[in-house]
Amino acid sequence: MTTLSRTRKIVTFTGLVTVLAACSSIQSQITPSLIDCKPVSPKLEWYEVGDNEGIYYPNRSVENLMIYIEQLNDCIDYYNANPG
Repeated sequence: MTTLSRTRKIVTFTGLVTVLAACSSIQSQITPSLIDCKPVSPKLEWYEVGDNEGIYYPNRSVENLMIYIEQLNDCIDYYNANPG
């Protein structure tokens, strides 16, 4: 084995290790951790109009509910991709 061949293998191996380390660190930043997968349900505010006319939610409550649903979907996706 020549020195050039050995050097080439070392450089290739070092490059692969660096790429794999970068991929794993990026993946951990993208996916939620187990701690993040415990979203807390928001407090909903509403008001009623008349008898049997319905319940209305303020925009703030609707936005908080949509954020909560999005967090739940993220957790479901995470556990589907990483069972156990």
